[in-house]
Formats: sequence, structure tokens, C-alpha cells
Amino acid sequence: MLSQNLQGLKQPSSSAEEFLRNNELADLIQKQVFATILKNKLDMAESEMKIWIAGCSTGQEVYSLAILLKETIESMDENVEMDFKIYATDLDYDSVKIAGAGVYPDTAFENVPSGILNKYFDKKQDFYVVKKSIREHIIFAPHNIAKDPGFHHLDFISCRNVLHYFQPTQQQRIISSFHHSLNEDGYLFLGQSGSIGDSKELFRAINNKWKIYIMQEVGGRKRSKDAGLHAIQEDSQEEKELQFLNEELVQAKERISSLQVKLEDIYIKYEDKYETLKIDSYHPILFVKGLLQIIKKQEFYKEEYAVAMLKEMNKLEWAIENFLTDEQ
Repeated sequence: MLSQNLQGLKQPSSSAEEFLRNNELADLIQKQVFATILKNKLDMAESEMKIWIAGCSTGQEVYSLAILLKETIESMDENVEMDFKIYATDLDYDSVKIAGAGVYPDTAFENVPSGILNKYFDKKQDFYVVKKSIREHIIFAPHNIAKDPGFHHLDFISCRNVLHYFQPTQQQRIISSFHHSLNEDGYLFLGQSGSIGDSKELFRAINNKWKIYIMQEVGGRKRSKDAGLHAIQEDSQEEKELQFLNEELVQAKERISSLQVKLEDIYIKYEDKYETLKIDSYHPILFVKGLLQIIKKQEFYKEEYAVAMLKEMNKLEWAIENFLTDEQ
């Protein structure tokens, strides 16, 4: 298994740095969690696994988990067709942007085996960029787990060492929300400083050291405002939101298409200088496209996401205009 050799992305200030460097935890995640979920998926003839990383910081843990999962899938029967999707969110907007770019200095990979490094990252001068084979599975977006609706039909949630930042009442609401988000027998990973508190009827511990739990069905439990963050809206309100969302989606797609055309024109005319612009425009395009995917599937939608998308589009347009001005 990958966990026997994989070390970790070295990021001194990030709690995620420990993940890949800790063979015990990586081995546990692969063998007892990912492998079990994948086996159950195959038994039910399902072909996609969904993960939510709540509190993704600058992305090291996101890509670590994505690599572990992809390696686990590849270690199974070669005829297995299994896709996966990872929703990676954080309250801090700047952290989400860094994570979405997937660009890290070479000093962050001192302990990563060369085989894994070359397989999942491209070398760009003194930096490494996450390859498309991993990045295409991940959607990054700003999100407040204490306020915003969560995702649905998930197989695994990682909220590692985050809950202690919240008040006890908020913690219980968040745990309740996670319970609603998970599929039957879905897993919750809270890390050594995490706890489900008084919600022991919702989850059963499978590892007390790392605070890994499996979801428990609770008879008669209904989704309501008291039960968590997934209150069911009235049909009329859903229809209004859907109409507004579709209008915004059409406009956003048109604007993205226009920006991509401009980038292609610049590449043709200024190929030798294109890398300068590409560094500035790389993560805004990915970030905006990620938000579009979320909105399209109506996983969740808030006005702040539209604002975040607008900021990234404006930034990209500004970078293009400045580049063209300098070249004239």
C-alpha cells in the first residue's frame, strides 16, 4: 500500500503536514476506510465515491487524501471503474485560493517519494503543480460549516482538528449536519483533537485515537432546523432560487468563454511570454469553474459564492488587460 512509503508535504504551519508523514494514519485511512467504502460501492454496483474536506486550509491534506484514494483504487482489480469527487472548503478565502491553485514550492516535497511526486505533480521552475489527473477530481470553494448548508450523499467527511474552534452548541449542530450529509455507513474523520461530544447516537467510533467514526442510522430522525444545517426549503422558494441560479449560470458561462478566448488569442500572439500571465490566471479559472460546477449541481448556493466568483473573474480580466497594455 502507498501508506507504507509515502511521507508528506512539508508545510510547517499546517496541521495537514502530519498526514502523509504519518504511516499509521495513512495506512488506517487506506485499509480500513477507503478500501471498505470502495468494496461496498462495488457490491452495490456504484461507480463514484464522494468526499468532503471541511477546513481544507491551503490544500495539503486535500491532495494527500486524493492521492491515497487514487492509489487505493488503482491497487484494486484493474477492471474496476471507480470515479471520485472531493469537495474541499474553508472559511478563509485566501487559503481556498492557494489550495485551488495547487502550486507548492519544491521544499514542500522533501519527504515525498520521487515516484509519487512525478506521478501526481509537474515541475515548474522552483515549484510543483498538481497534475490534472488529481486536480480534476476536486472542487474548492469558500464555506462556513457553522452557517452554510453542507453537501449530500457523501461517503467520507474529513473535518480534522477544526471543531475545537467552535462553541459546544455549534459543534453539535455541525456534527448533526455531517450526519445528514453522509450516506449509510459513511465515515467521519475528526482528528486527535476532535470529538462528537454528546452525539454518540449518531456515530460509532472505529478508531478512538484518530477520532474516526462510522455513521449510525437513527430511527425517526427528520431534517429540520433543529436537526442541523439541512433544513428543507419550501418548493416555491426552491423554484425561485433555481430560476435565479440558472440566469446567473448562463451569464457566468458566457463570461468564462469570453475570457478563455482572450487567453487563447494571447497565447497565439505572445507564446514566449504567456507563462507570465498563466501564473496569474491559473487559479482564478480553476476556482471559477469549480464554483460553476457546485452551482450547476445545486450542492449549495449562497450570495457570497457569487461575490467570490465575481472577484476572480474581475481579477482575471484585469490581468489580461494589463498584459495586453504592456505589450502594446
